[in-house]
Amino acid sequence: MPATGSCWSISAISACSTCRPKSCGSSYRDVLAHSVALGNIPAGEVDALYAARLARIAAGQPFRTQQTLASGLVMALELKPLPGGGWMTICDDVSRLARLEAELRVQTERSQHALANMAHGLIMYDADSRVVVCNERFLNLYNLDPEIVKPGVSHCTVIEHWMSRGNLPGMPGEEFHDTRLEDVRTRKEKTLLVMRYDGRMVQVVSRFLPDGGWVTVHEDVTERLQYEEMLRHQNFMLDAALENMAHGLAFYDSEMRLRVCNTTYRKIYRLSPEEAKPGTHLGELIERSMANGAFSSEYSPRHLLEAASARIADRNSSPIRRRMSNGTTISVRYCALAEGGFVATYEDITEREHAVEQLSEQYRRFDAALNNMSQGLCMLDSSLRVIVCNRRYIEMYGLSPELVKPGVSMREIMEHSCELGIHPNTTAARLYADYVERLREGEHTLHRYLGDGRIIKLNHKRMEHGGWVVTYEDVTERHKAQARVAHMARHDSLTDLPNRTLFREKMGEGLNQVAIAGGAMAVLCFDLDNFKTVNDRLGHAAGDRLLRWVAARLQENVGEHDTVARLGGDEFAVLQRGPQPQSAERLARRLVEIIGHPPPLENQSIHVGVSVGIAIAPDHGLDADELMKCADLALYQAKAKGRGAYQLFEPKMEEEARSRHALEHDLRGALEAREFHLAFQPQVRLDTTELTGFEALLRWKHPSRGLVPPAEFIPIAEENGLIVPIGEWVLRTACATAATWPDLTVAVNLSPVQFRSRGLVTMVTSALAEAGLPPHRLELEVTETALLDDSEATIEILHQLRALGVRVSLDDFGVGYSSLSYLRKFPFDRIKIDRSFVGTLGESPESVAIVRTIASLGSVLGVETTAEGVETIEQLDFVRECGCTAVQGYYFGKPCPAAEVGRMIETLSAVRRVA
Repeated sequence: MPATGSCWSISAISACSTCRPKSCGSSYRDVLAHSVALGNIPAGEVDALYAARLARIAAGQPFRTQQTLASGLVMALELKPLPGGGWMTICDDVSRLARLEAELRVQTERSQHALANMAHGLIMYDADSRVVVCNERFLNLYNLDPEIVKPGVSHCTVIEHWMSRGNLPGMPGEEFHDTRLEDVRTRKEKTLLVMRYDGRMVQVVSRFLPDGGWVTVHEDVTERLQYEEMLRHQNFMLDAALENMAHGLAFYDSEMRLRVCNTTYRKIYRLSPEEAKPGTHLGELIERSMANGAFSSEYSPRHLLEAASARIADRNSSPIRRRMSNGTTISVRYCALAEGGFVATYEDITEREHAVEQLSEQYRRFDAALNNMSQGLCMLDSSLRVIVCNRRYIEMYGLSPELVKPGVSMREIMEHSCELGIHPNTTAARLYADYVERLREGEHTLHRYLGDGRIIKLNHKRMEHGGWVVTYEDVTERHKAQARVAHMARHDSLTDLPNRTLFREKMGEGLNQVAIAGGAMAVLCFDLDNFKTVNDRLGHAAGDRLLRWVAARLQENVGEHDTVARLGGDEFAVLQRGPQPQSAERLARRLVEIIGHPPPLENQSIHVGVSVGIAIAPDHGLDADELMKCADLALYQAKAKGRGAYQLFEPKMEEEARSRHALEHDLRGALEAREFHLAFQPQVRLDTTELTGFEALLRWKHPSRGLVPPAEFIPIAEENGLIVPIGEWVLRTACATAATWPDLTVAVNLSPVQFRSRGLVTMVTSALAEAGLPPHRLELEVTETALLDDSEATIEILHQLRALGVRVSLDDFGVGYSSLSYLRKFPFDRIKIDRSFVGTLGESPESVAIVRTIASLGSVLGVETTAEGVETIEQLDFVRECGCTAVQGYYFGKPCPAAEVGRMIETLSAVRRVA
């Protein structure tokens, strides 16, 4: 063996017969160099190869390697160390084996690649039910652990792990395992569905191998199942649609034989399912249908079949109308199909034709309604072109019917109308531009003021699918009426004077001028005296004429820039500029004089006057409310003077008003505080000096004011309505007190306000019952004022009171209006003559005449007459001489508290005995 360590053998030489052998003694390096020269080893790799092999030989262990020669042969080299050193190389030609191994590797790689890239999951078991192989898709499909599911694992283990991941076989796991083993035992190929852990469905297909094993393919079929379900549903819906169509439908093949039809088709043509089964020729269907009586007699089978054939050949799908024997009309269409055959539809158009007739009639009615509208109407499309318009629109603007037709633009219409002079002071271009701008803002209303003075209202409404409906209304008269209404809203309808609203506006303007420019302005408030008498005596028509006369006199006597207003009822007011208060007082004096002498009405002279209150700006303020309040206070004072007078506002009036307001405030709590009491004044018969009864008189003892005179608080109570509860208290207290007396009457005054409140009769009935007082012992005294308010209603209430048995007397006769009509309308039990006449009997011949007249009137009517205020023996003798039947006054006794009535009864009885 050479010291270089190279060796060779015959076997080695023969095994390497493709190389020219080196001579003995050549080094291993030379051998490798020779191999390089032959192209068996790349030159660049020889050094590394030489170093690597020497290192492995030095390790003393045999090894194998493989080398591919330039000729393509694959040589297996086995290097074995020799006991004495060196080594031996055995060369073996393994080219065929290498080729087979390479092919096997490629095949294996392809199989593994195919397995790894399968869309389906796959698992293979051997005859012992153990895993041979499974792909990654199978593991991922069920979220399985590759450390558990791997070659050699039993089928049972795979199933348990598969179920532990939440996958569901649709049955218990043990049953599933047993079922699968039974399938394997019987080698029964099977397809089943399982549910994956996330609810997706997987189809499992098992196939058995000849060696006893089996392969299972797993495919996610969720989408496919959903699609199949959707397809089934669509088929169901299609069948349902086909069977529930309003139309008949039939499919025919190229030989005109029926493929499918729906029930509606069979019903229309009276065909049974057997008669209209697939494969039946159209001609036969027509004959059977006619035999069953479906068609009217005007048709023949040959005619119908020829008509159908011609249309199909011409691909004419226009409808044919068929009159059926039951009176219906069927529309038939034949539609040729591209692949041959045709589809026929059969529609019952009876109702539609009827509807068309009705629609035509509606169109006729619409046209009639459109052209008989009181308003003009025009429908415009989104381009502002006319769709339709009525005659009224054309007539309203005087347009040419030849121009205004469907399709004409609104711009052209406006140009035409401007040429006609309908729209003064503008051009068509400006009119159209403004119109378009308004339409951009949406639905709106505008008014056109035409050259002839008319006003046209245009109302624009959007149409659902674009465009506009415009209505044109002539509102000229309406605007005039609105102007009149606006005038009436600020003027009095009776006198056409400014009303309270306009008066306040004018006052505000006047006060602003005074505040800015200086000067003065007077506010005069007028109130007619005795106006109610005119209404009651002569009627409201006469009263209205009087008010118009007063309004005319006011306007005649004021200045050009003054304002006269009627504030309501018989209240008037004047705003007057000029030197004040001289101008206002001069005007007030003149008007008091003029209005105090009115002309006769209804051929009767009337007696009215006017009271005037005056306030001056800026002396009495620059606020409208404050100034009106001052004028009202002055008017109140003028009336208190005795009417027919004027009064300039004075600051003390405000204090008096506050004092009056304070008295009113105290009056509101007086009844509850028990501050009222009654005093009783005796009434005596003149012929016998017999005491007949007492008049109950109301007294108010204020805790700080002391006794408040009735003349001060009674008018206030009547104004604010407190007289109603106070009057009820007076009546109930008087009745309760009188019930303790002997057989004497008690007289109670009733306010006019009590007659206006409801329940007076009920209240009187209740008071009598509560006190246990017989009705004939109660006498109710009413004044003429109460009769004036609503005489008819008041007289009716008096009759109801008389029906109770209560006596009714007329109080203070002679001081008011003294209308004899009341004595005719109601039979009073007594007439009371006011104390003002009795007190002046020795001084006034008029008083003497009045007392004599009233006493005589009472005698004629059979009514008692009572003279009030008798204080002296001379007055007593005189009223007795005049014929009065009774008296009351200080001569017989002053009013006394209820506790002293008994003593007064004894005193008067003693006087009578002496007399």
